Order: sequence, then C-alpha cells, then structure tokens
Amino acid sequence: MAAGGQTWTAGLFKDREIAERFSDDAMFASFSRFERALISGLARAGLVTPDDAQDLISQIADFEPDGAAIAKAGIRDGVSVPEYVRQLRAHVSGPAKSMLHHGATSQDLMDTATVEALASVNAILAQRLETLLGQLSELSARNGSNTLHAITRMQPAIPFQTADRIAAWRHPLQSLHNRMPALSEQTRLLQLGGAVGDLQALGENAQTVAETIAAKLGLRWPGHSWHADRSPVLAQANWMSELTGALGKIGQDIALMALRGNDDIQLSGGGSSSAMPHKQNPVTAERLVTLARYNATLVAGMHQAQVHEMERSGAAWMLEWMILPQMCETAGVSLTAASALIGSIKEMGKPA
Repeated sequence: MAAGGQTWTAGLFKDREIAERFSDDAMFASFSRFERALISGLARAGLVTPDDAQDLISQIADFEPDGAAIAKAGIRDGVSVPEYVRQLRAHVSGPAKSMLHHGATSQDLMDTATVEALASVNAILAQRLETLLGQLSELSARNGSNTLHAITRMQPAIPFQTADRIAAWRHPLQSLHNRMPALSEQTRLLQLGGAVGDLQALGENAQTVAETIAAKLGLRWPGHSWHADRSPVLAQANWMSELTGALGKIGQDIALMALRGNDDIQLSGGGSSSAMPHKQNPVTAERLVTLARYNATLVAGMHQAQVHEMERSGAAWMLEWMILPQMCETAGVSLTAASALIGSIKEMGKPA
C-alpha cells in the first residue's frame, strides 16, 4: 500500500504485523501443515500405513521451499501451489510418496492458507479493538459529563453531553466486536474439494480425511468444498469494511470538531503545515476517513471476485489475492490510528 512505490506513505497505510500473515513464509508454513494433516487423514482412512505416514509427515516438516522458484513458476501457473508440490515431491521419499497431495488441489491449499491467515489477522484485530473500546470508555468517564453542541445536517442543533457522542462512536465498534465469534465461525473453514470440488479421488474416505485435516488445523469442515462459494472471504471483507467505516466516522467527527475549536475538542500532536506554521492539522483523523473510503472501495472488488465461473475461476481468485490482504492491513492500521487519535484527546467538550 505504499502508493506508487513511494515508501514515505508506508507509515500512513501499511500494517507490517498483519502483512506478515500473508507473507511467503506464512503461506508455505500453512501449505506444510495442510499436507501433513492430509497424510494423517489418509492414514486414518487406511490408505497409508501409520509408520509410512509418520515418515512422510516428518519429511514434509523438514522441507524448505525455494521461494524464488515458486514466484517465477507462479507467473506460468497462476498460483504458487504447483511448484510448491513439485519441489515437495522431489524432497520426499519412501513407500507413501505417491500419496503426497492425494485428493487435494491447489485451491484447497490456497483457500485454507487464506483462512488460517484470516484467523491470525482477526486475533490481532480483536486485541486492538478491545484496546480502543477501553480507551473510549475511559474518555467517556473523564469527559463524558462535559457539554457539546450536537450537529445535525451540518448545522448546530441542541446541547448534549460529550458521553452521547462517544457512545455513538462506541456502539458500532462494540457490535462489531460482539460479532467476531460468528465471523470466526463463518471464516474458519477447511477447504477440501479435490480437482473439481467433489472429492471423487478420495471416494468413500472423503469424510474421514476431511474431518482429520480439519481437526489437525483447528478448522471446521462444512461437509463440502466451497471452491466457487466465496461466502467466507466475503464475510471477512464486509466486516472489515464496516469496521473501517465506523472508525472513519470517528475520524470525520474529530476533524470537524477540531475545525469548530477548543470548546469541542483539544488535541495534542497535530500535523504541521509547510506554509502556515500556526496550524496543527488533524492528520490522524483525516487518515481514518481515507482508510474507510479505501476499504469501501475495495469491498466492491471482493464482490466482483464473488463471480466464479463454473467449478473454479482463475481470474476471480487472483482478484481476491490482490484485495483481501490490503483490506486486512487497512483494518489493522485504522485501529492503530484510532487508538492514537483517541489517546491524543486532551479535552472533549466544555466542562460544566
């Protein structure tokens, strides 16, 4: 998200902690977990002996993929999995080698890696959201009895308490936090469908293998593949767009309050102007508005990526890879910025 390669924007828009969840290392680690869990499932179904399975699992765990070769092959294959599996096949040996990746396909690994990344991202977002909710409660306890002039349709309305405006900020965020367990239920899904989504290569063993993989990875097996049903990732995208929208509303309000003056809000650490040294620009508040609008733009792209033709789409799938990590970073950096903004409030409202 460094605009046009301009590295100075990275501090405004990037979230390195969340970006790491979508890194090559994270993806390859997820692939390894999947392939090891798959072998366990095949062993439980009686398709691989326990000893051969354990030997193969140990070899998979020791595998270190050549990321540069995978990146190069990805231009040809359109996905990282084929080259990863080629390298892994060359690495392993033994009687069970032919069962490596048996019954799985590239999308099974990619989608499962994505939901594992999202689970990690959501743990980060939940922690940051809890921190922000606590800050808003503290701000209300400190300044809630102060008086603000309510504004409706950009015109002065009637006086009310500062706590009322803070509550309008807090309620949507609390609702989003309360919805996170349901979001986890929607997104923590194992993807397993095989070549065309019907698990035909596993036959009557499909349920056993799928349930074993899901248990090993701490995911839920929905009983079928979701190759062309993008509901899980859409649920994540929609939730994050709502989150950044709620934070953008806070940013918009605080920017307008700063315009109205000290009776509305007093902030520390505003941004400087090259032409007007007297100014303290509400940069963090403005950034929240920008980030909200950015995610609102990206979520439309995720709905475009919902349209998978037939049993699998390459084009729609690639669009997800471009958009979803950006939305996650935007949600993460928005929460960090919102915490900094709330923490910079010296006084909100006019003391009675």
